[in-house]
Amino acid sequence: MTSIYRRIRQRAAFAQLARVFERSEASSRRALPIRKTGRGIHVATPVRVIAEAVETLQRLDLLGEGRRPGHVIDAGTGDGRIPAVLAAFDPSRLVYGIEADPALYAAAVTNLHTLNARGLLDSSQVHLLEADYRDATTYETRGISLHETGLIFNYPDGNEHHLARFVADHCGHDTTLCLLTHNRTLELDELERWASHDVNDPAGLRWRLSLYSRTSGQHRGQLQESQGR
Repeated sequence: MTSIYRRIRQRAAFAQLARVFERSEASSRRALPIRKTGRGIHVATPVRVIAEAVETLQRLDLLGEGRRPGHVIDAGTGDGRIPAVLAAFDPSRLVYGIEADPALYAAAVTNLHTLNARGLLDSSQVHLLEADYRDATTYETRGISLHETGLIFNYPDGNEHHLARFVADHCGHDTTLCLLTHNRTLELDELERWASHDVNDPAGLRWRLSLYSRTSGQHRGQLQESQGR
């Protein structure tokens, strides 16, 4: 009964978390959940889509308590929804949400403060930075080791090749770049793709989670092991 009660509480908390971001999105008064920024576009990914993507990463042993160590970077965090979902699913892992657009950064700060005040998020687990995620000094000046990064999340909006080159040049061999997008034909030359998974959207849109790294051999073995359990 204890585990059932815990799952019920987790579902209730997650429903509250989703409502916070639904209100944030509605408050923008935009007909479409798309915002043009100075560095690309921001698309408000549905919280349920993010949750399914995170559950996929847990099944691959890339997230979850006791799994492979390393912090997570959300490159272009928008209103903070990906760090919030990550914190809900994996409370043991430090998450950095990096956003250069001042308005989106302010929205992320407000949303995460709201979640913290309601007891839905531990604010010490999520660090928001108003900065450029493609600039190495963003990490150097804050003591963030890119070689200890486990995952980097990104919605590709035209900057994905630049980000992939950045990962290849600055991150460790075990760092995985996670692209969650509608574009099912996207390919990167700078990194090797070692897995792709379809992600369901309650609205009927088709999303895909694609995973890239500098060396894919270890990840392929990891994927085969997880699928054989």
